[in-house]
Amino acid sequence: MILAIPDWQGRVSPVFDVAEQVLLVDIGNENHGQCRMESMKSIAPHERAQRLAELGINVLVCGAISRPLEALLIANGIRVVPLICGEVGEIVRAFCDGTLERGRFAMPGCCRKKRHARNRCRRGSGDSVIEEKP
Repeated sequence: MILAIPDWQGRVSPVFDVAEQVLLVDIGNENHGQCRMESMKSIAPHERAQRLAELGINVLVCGAISRPLEALLIANGIRVVPLICGEVGEIVRAFCDGTLERGRFAMPGCCRKKRHARNRCRRGSGDSVIEEKP
């Protein structure tokens, strides 16, 4: 299985549609843990899905992503785990441990449980803390 994570200075890039590079991590076979960077700098957003499919990506873990691009990735057989933030190394470990989608790595202000029902945000449900400025 090949995991892709858009990388920006060692962290998950906040918006996949404009990310300039993607870390590819081979997980679960003889190349387990082997990593390499792939440039996405000159690839238009609508061509990213095709490029990731050509690279044999099975799962994309990313921050924000546009719905059309997410749909293209899914149509190309790539599982998308959106609205994730954090250090790339921690994300890879959490993915391998099966703990990635427990909320710790959710982007601030994002309601991951209701990804496709954006207007039904459950603020105050204990998933995030909102600090008020004086």
